[in-house]
Amino acid sequence: MAKKQLSSEELRSRLTVGHFGDAAAQELPPGDPLTVTQMVLEIDRIRPYDGNPRRQRNPQYDEIKASIRAQKRLNNAIEVTRRPDDDLYMVRAGGNTRLQILQELYEETGDEAYRKVHVLFHPWTSDQDVLGAHLIENEMRGTMTLIDRALAVDRLREMFEAEAGESLNRSELQRRLQEIGYTASRKLLFRFEYAAKTLLSCIPQALHGGLGNDGVEKLRKLHRSAHAVGESHGHTLDAVDMVFEESLAATDAPDWDPGAARQELERRLAEELSLDLRTVRMELDTPPTQDPEGTTDPSGMPSDADPGAMTQPAPPVQDAPPDGVPGADPGRSGAATDPVIGEGAGAGDPPPAAPPVTAPTEPAPTPGPAPTVAELRDRIYTLARQIATRYHYADQIQPVDIGYGYFIDLPSETVEEAPARMNGVENDYRLWTWWLLFSWSQIGLHPDRVLQTAPIHRLASAIHRGDEEEVIARHIPEPPWRALGGMVSSCLRERDFADFVALVQACRDLQHQADADDLDPWEG
Repeated sequence: MAKKQLSSEELRSRLTVGHFGDAAAQELPPGDPLTVTQMVLEIDRIRPYDGNPRRQRNPQYDEIKASIRAQKRLNNAIEVTRRPDDDLYMVRAGGNTRLQILQELYEETGDEAYRKVHVLFHPWTSDQDVLGAHLIENEMRGTMTLIDRALAVDRLREMFEAEAGESLNRSELQRRLQEIGYTASRKLLFRFEYAAKTLLSCIPQALHGGLGNDGVEKLRKLHRSAHAVGESHGHTLDAVDMVFEESLAATDAPDWDPGAARQELERRLAEELSLDLRTVRMELDTPPTQDPEGTTDPSGMPSDADPGAMTQPAPPVQDAPPDGVPGADPGRSGAATDPVIGEGAGAGDPPPAAPPVTAPTEPAPTPGPAPTVAELRDRIYTLARQIATRYHYADQIQPVDIGYGYFIDLPSETVEEAPARMNGVENDYRLWTWWLLFSWSQIGLHPDRVLQTAPIHRLASAIHRGDEEEVIARHIPEPPWRALGGMVSSCLRERDFADFVALVQACRDLQHQADADDLDPWEG
């Protein structure tokens, strides 16, 4: 007997009956495909993922928008899913930026090309899977701040713990993250936890501004050192934590300066412990005997130096800008980096690849002409002014066409009249800065030539009269030169140190070039 042929309505109802698995599992929305399926949807039927781990605007936003406008399409389909009983589809793994751009372009132009989009539908699984997919995709596609990654992992921890009904240790968290496709070392997880739980309340601007792995790790080590100093002088960890957090908060800014934070901590810790600054600096620079978290990663997971410590297949290539439109490399790893301190490879890293046996040789580039004395003077003046400006000496610096390219004069106010522009530690550095700039200018050796160029130069006039010691003491006392090495090696801000080194090198280059040209720099 022939089977009765099903009507189209009956056939459709049987194909969309829903989940065929465990009856206790969540039911899929009626009509949704049961497997990964290509679809075309109107953009108003898709909403961004409400838990998107990227909290800052995509730095490639304008380039991506220009690419989509030029092509009037996406290079890759947006992955979507849909929660049970939800009317709208939702971005599943990256694509929030592209969806927003399509909506903007449709509103701006009314072009129907932007109203519908090809998508790849994935049946709903869980919020953990979706958040994990977004975290992975965001890191693989472009820059993502460390704090955004840390907060996403913290949210995943909360979801896992709610599901398990108990707190998870770091090893268990690592295992569960691996299950959803995100691989991170225990050391990296500890760094995320430190950033989200300790630093975020102190320096939110710095973290959201891009403070990355190196900066967070340096702060963690400084925090441990502060603990060791406090304990050695009978103070509780809570008391030290308060000083540490207040010091960071006082210096927080989008372009946060770790050197300024270190100086503020030294000053506050010295006050809290009733110690002099030199002692605090020395003890902070003495590393604690033991790192409770260890400096190596016993799990053998990928190195934390990789921004995401990811071992995922590469996703589809991101929409690339058209010819002539600048854009970023879609394979770029996703963490902000800092110029604070370099970080070597962690445990578990593969050894560096052996160099090739043979390599094509290329002719060495022909060196350009050496900079002239005049060009070196310009460079020296630029560096000296950069340093002077940071310490409120901009008015005392002037460019000249003799010597080493700049003169520095005494501050106009006396020591008693000087306003409290900086805290005590910064004023110490301000004092050192003036004396270093004075020394490298060599104007003390050529006061007559200085006066010929700048007749009202107060310091040169005092040297010419022979009463410079009394005059200098009234305006800017001489520092203890025996402490110069300690100040330069451990206390000077990184950017100031770099500029001072460049300044000294440029002064040496000028002298060498003058010798080669048989010139006296002080004769013009």
